[in-house]
Amino acid sequence: MERKNLSQILKDAKIDYEREYHRLYELFYETKIDSTINVLRDACAANFWNMPIRGTCLSLDDFDDFYEINFEKNPENFDLNYLLNFCEYTYNLVIYTSFSSWGYGIQNPRNIFWNQMDRVVDLIGYMFTPADNGVSIIVPKDQAAITVAETLDKNLSYRVIEYNHKSMKGNLDKKKNILVLLADKLEPNRKKLKQINSKMEDHLYFLFNNINIRHNNLEQGSKEYRKYIADMSKEELEKWYDETYQLCLLAFLELDNIQRKEKIEKLKTDINS
Repeated sequence: MERKNLSQILKDAKIDYEREYHRLYELFYETKIDSTINVLRDACAANFWNMPIRGTCLSLDDFDDFYEINFEKNPENFDLNYLLNFCEYTYNLVIYTSFSSWGYGIQNPRNIFWNQMDRVVDLIGYMFTPADNGVSIIVPKDQAAITVAETLDKNLSYRVIEYNHKSMKGNLDKKKNILVLLADKLEPNRKKLKQINSKMEDHLYFLFNNINIRHNNLEQGSKEYRKYIADMSKEELEKWYDETYQLCLLAFLELDNIQRKEKIEKLKTDINS
């Protein structure tokens, strides 16, 4: 199965990450702040001395020069990593930048930028996490989900990532729809999955068929009615949906690993011959 990288998945999902980059670039490099500070980048430069990332650099210009950092407004070789690198760079500058004259509300230029960047990073399935020496880095929210998404067609790949989005919390109908799509995608490989991991196959299809995903298990009088599930709270049912989602990811990874095993076996044969 041909893999797609995350950039392709986001494009297929109509997420224009290059445009998101331009929005952030404008907020950081071009949007005027007030009469004393020109733009947010200048504010970061004024606060640079106390930033953990500075090392031994004496100024932001010195830092950019030393590490050869130069983000262009219209880069020729733009890709998703370019956007992520820009977000990491600016986040670690802006987080230590503050001017009391800005106030502390939503109109604070730093908060405006932070809010926008947080939305972008969240949208593409990433998050910030603390690393060494007070520096923050961007990591995927769910590496397994992204790995699985890379193996799926464009109509399903982003849905796999979307399942983890914070806006999905409590939305059982949307989560159920994604699980139905995943179940349908796994169905042609069910026998193969059973051969690889029979217990996983048994558990997964039990969940598909008994917790109101593929069948109506909630409506009394239905052939597939399950009183235990009907009496379950929405919160508990959502937890079982999330467990099913994680099991789906594991199933796709198991199937994807078949080709990897075949390649390794061929390599072993070639080496031994």
